[in-house]
Amino acid sequence: MTPVKTDAPQASKQKSDTHADGPVPAVRCGITGILLGLANLVPGVSGGTMVLVMGLYDEFITAVADATRFKFTRRSILFLAILVSVAGVTIVSLAGKLAELVTLHPLVMYALFAGMTLGGAPMLIHLMRPIKPSGAGPLLAGIILMIAIGLSSTTHQPMTDEQKEEFKQAVREGRYPIEPATTKDVVAGVLGMSAMVLPGISGAYMLVLLGRYEQILASIDLLKDFVVSGGDRGSLESLRIIIPTGIGAIISLVGLSNLLKWLLRRYEKPTVGFLLGIVLGSVVMLWRMMAPSTAGEHGVAIGIMALGFVLTLGLSRISSRREAKKLPSGE
Repeated sequence: MTPVKTDAPQASKQKSDTHADGPVPAVRCGITGILLGLANLVPGVSGGTMVLVMGLYDEFITAVADATRFKFTRRSILFLAILVSVAGVTIVSLAGKLAELVTLHPLVMYALFAGMTLGGAPMLIHLMRPIKPSGAGPLLAGIILMIAIGLSSTTHQPMTDEQKEEFKQAVREGRYPIEPATTKDVVAGVLGMSAMVLPGISGAYMLVLLGRYEQILASIDLLKDFVVSGGDRGSLESLRIIIPTGIGAIISLVGLSNLLKWLLRRYEKPTVGFLLGIVLGSVVMLWRMMAPSTAGEHGVAIGIMALGFVLTLGLSRISSRREAKKLPSGE
């Protein structure tokens, strides 16, 4: 008897059909949306990691990739609608508060971000196994890239103590100064959206390194206030930041997300090694940004970093080892 051949496309089709026929896990999808929204607000937390630990990563990547090619099913539309709408509400609701915390308490917040970033490293190391010498190059490249981005984003003239106090007072009073930077905002949108779908990489942290984190979050908060108050509060000036960022996000969603999916499918180990390098390089630059100067500040920073590490590591351990190994699969 001639053996029956089962080709990869057919297996992929059967997997897609299984997703399409089953009910959408609405509650789990909603919780994932909250975590995804928080991840896109908090530097150091990866949106991809949050989706992964909730066991929805494969379906998320498939739904996003299909949407960029205008391939829709009833299930994928409902799945993305729940996820995106809940994440959007979370971002709009908390953007202003997080921008304020980062501005007023930078040492505490950046230490927390650094710890949460480092907490994503064990998951990426697990995905790299078995670890081979060939992964050293991409790992080093990722570290160098993040340090280079960090150094290039801190070349501006630092504020004087008086300017810092005036700036903080404006934040306390809800008068966050808007400073549009179109090119950086487009790049921020590209990096923020592409990082959202990758485990271990924080889109919000990319905004921190570009120096646009507080500006983008404050702009979201100002636009929300303008809409809610009917124009009495907030400002449409924030659109000068939100629109370029949104354009960058769309460019990334259509182009880079599919490219990154392809890289993970064809060159899984080197790509994961590069991602691990980005995580480690990010921690180095976050420590530089928090700049503890006294023994007490170093102690506080290390303690808060440990807390952030435990939080992220705990979330990643929620999922089974099988779920933790899942990466985008090709069609």
